[in-house]
Amino acid sequence: MGIFSGTFYSESLAQTTRIQVIFPDVSNDVTPVITGTPRVLYLLHGLGGDCEEWTRFSKIEYYAKKYNFIIVLPEVGRSFYCDTAYGANYFTYVADELPAICGKWFRLDSRRENTFIAGESMGGYGAVKIGLSRPWRFSAIASLSGVLDYAALSCKVLRGEWTDMRPWELRAIHGNVGLPEKQDDVLDLVRREAKDPQRPGLIQLCGTEDFLYEDNQTFRRTAEEAGYGHTYREAPGDHEWPYWDKAIQHAFQFFCGLDPDTTPIY
Repeated sequence: MGIFSGTFYSESLAQTTRIQVIFPDVSNDVTPVITGTPRVLYLLHGLGGDCEEWTRFSKIEYYAKKYNFIIVLPEVGRSFYCDTAYGANYFTYVADELPAICGKWFRLDSRRENTFIAGESMGGYGAVKIGLSRPWRFSAIASLSGVLDYAALSCKVLRGEWTDMRPWELRAIHGNVGLPEKQDDVLDLVRREAKDPQRPGLIQLCGTEDFLYEDNQTFRRTAEEAGYGHTYREAPGDHEWPYWDKAIQHAFQFFCGLDPDTTPIY
């Protein structure tokens, strides 16, 4: 498996940042399910993670080869993939600058039908927000245990009810009020994009023991009532890597048009 790890200066962030890129090279240890020109997946990390967490905690290298995907793994700190009040534009970086850089450096296939975005937890939120905000760029989106009611979680943080994030962090991202604005609300985005006949495909996956399960049900109901036509799958699992390692395989199956009931989980 070919893995590129590198650093470069981002104009959107006004700083040097890191990425990893996984390439599905030919070998004797994996028999691909899909062949031909590799598709491209932008795979986003969660709160407290970095560009290496997917390669450290999952079998993502194996899946890249099995399903024939080039996988781009960016790093955004604890930004919630937002253009922040303090000046670092993480949304713009992942949504616009990074695809342009990767297309130039790695000559990636930038056609919409071959480009996808996914992530877990904070990254699941980022994938839905970016995918729905740039529907002309991404063919499909996958959220794994995503923070899909970001406003509700933000209120808990500001009240001190969720201590994995501190109120000052939200104020650094969103300003003194500390609450996301309309462009950062994926509930509003899924209602809006449901009217677009060219909207990206969307799969939502969540473990039934996940602390974000009820927030995921809020998003599920919103998408269904809006008529988005998304796919929802749940299974026993908590907010942890053993569940996400299985869920990302269902995302690959969805992206490739494979039947999840007959395609094996590896």
